[in-house]
Amino acid sequence: MSIKHFPAAGRRAAALLLCFWMTGAGAQITDWQKPDPYRGEEAGEPGELKEDDYALPDVVQATDWVEFHVGSETRNRYFVARASISVGKDEVTRFISRVLTAGGAETVSVEGIRCATAERRLYAYLRAGAGWVTPRGVRWSPVYTGNRFNAYHYALFDGLVCAGDRPQTPSQAIELMAASFKPRVGTPLTGYR
Repeated sequence: MSIKHFPAAGRRAAALLLCFWMTGAGAQITDWQKPDPYRGEEAGEPGELKEDDYALPDVVQATDWVEFHVGSETRNRYFVARASISVGKDEVTRFISRVLTAGGAETVSVEGIRCATAERRLYAYLRAGAGWVTPRGVRWSPVYTGNRFNAYHYALFDGLVCAGDRPQTPSQAIELMAASFKPRVGTPLTGYR
């Protein structure tokens, strides 16, 4: 029996039912676009952490750098100032970072990583002659952006300043960064050590 054997009113009703069903299904598909309810800006619900008040470090702390390995995909070099690493009561690791490009450009900034939510935040960047400059409207954002050529935030999150969803102590983070250049021994089948 083909659709031609049904009355015209039945075909219209079936078409309307199909339209209503597709509209409902479409609304469910776009549900992923709703923003996450907590990105650290507001607190109040039980279990949420409020971000600590944070005073920018003195610019003189932007010395005595420890370099860490990000990957072979980039020719940039990445550093963190040893004296600047701190972990707040809110369990956010804050530090001064330095990026040297292969062409010689340098970027120095104050940043933070929240291990529990895999997020990062820029607090300020260093402008020559002006000191720390605070950008407007900066929020917490994911540590992994999909850009493997400048993924130093993810490298820090993935085992250097974080141990899973908990922050490392500053001394542990410095040791891990310094050791990140050591060659690994082993194979994927036998494991690395």
